[in-house]
Amino acid sequence: MRRDFVEIRAYCKINLALDILRLREDGYHEVEMILQTIPLWDTVTLRRTAGSEWRKPVTITSNAQWLPQDEKNTAYRAAYLLARDFSRVDTGTEIHIDKKVPRCGGLGGSSADAAAVLKGMNQLYDLGLSDETLLQYAAQIGSDVPFLLRSGAAVATGTGTELRYIEPFRDGILLLVNPNIDICTPEAYRVYDFLEARGEIPPGAHPDILETVRSMQQSIEKLSEKMKNVLEYPAFYLHPELAELKASLLKHGASAALMSGSGATFFGFFRKGEAQAALQAADFFQGKGYFTFVSGDLTM
Repeated sequence: MRRDFVEIRAYCKINLALDILRLREDGYHEVEMILQTIPLWDTVTLRRTAGSEWRKPVTITSNAQWLPQDEKNTAYRAAYLLARDFSRVDTGTEIHIDKKVPRCGGLGGSSADAAAVLKGMNQLYDLGLSDETLLQYAAQIGSDVPFLLRSGAAVATGTGTELRYIEPFRDGILLLVNPNIDICTPEAYRVYDFLEARGEIPPGAHPDILETVRSMQQSIEKLSEKMKNVLEYPAFYLHPELAELKASLLKHGASAALMSGSGATFFGFFRKGEAQAALQAADFFQGKGYFTFVSGDLTM
């Protein structure tokens, strides 16, 4: 039966650990990190277009005026790749992205949108693509896109596209805080390289990924001891007030706090039973004009 539209939830992620191992000869960074999807999402709707609209194979619309509507948009690139390679994509595709995930926030929002488009195109045009094939396309678009094709938690290595799935961390309440500061990923990595060359990334900044994975199945206190993100250093260099934000999360009762990805979103884990403290902390940060999100479910 022919479908005219599909709607997909594009779940974003947090990083429970992020390490940079080296700068590769191809200009990309070798990384090792722990990612986990969380119940915050954009809604991506794909519709077939017909008639003269077919002359434009991909059209992007959004409630977010800042969102690119051309090949700069990862969702656009995802749709274009499949339209180019499969004759079953026999109409144009209109993609509407209802944005809820903060931009340039280290949560993988644009990557999640691209992953949703790959899944949505596969359904809309009945392409019959396997998970492995979708992963191959995802890796062409961005380093977080392969992970965000499915839910759960994983250790990512290489450029972030080599995945080993693990049990998610579930024991707590999540609070996200974004202070409306944009840190684009390329800038964060450039500043990291600058600081590392000057010897300003201390050895203790690097997470032990294996020990962090183990701590995820122990307790929130154990996880707090192991969670590290080396990209906090360039973030604090660019925006010193972010160090204050992390400290404020802990001051307001979070048992663990960390920046996600390249920032500038921070997350705090509160113990089960401390929902009121998490909500009060969210109220405090909302009063400063920050984006916040609270959930008792830690993964999808």
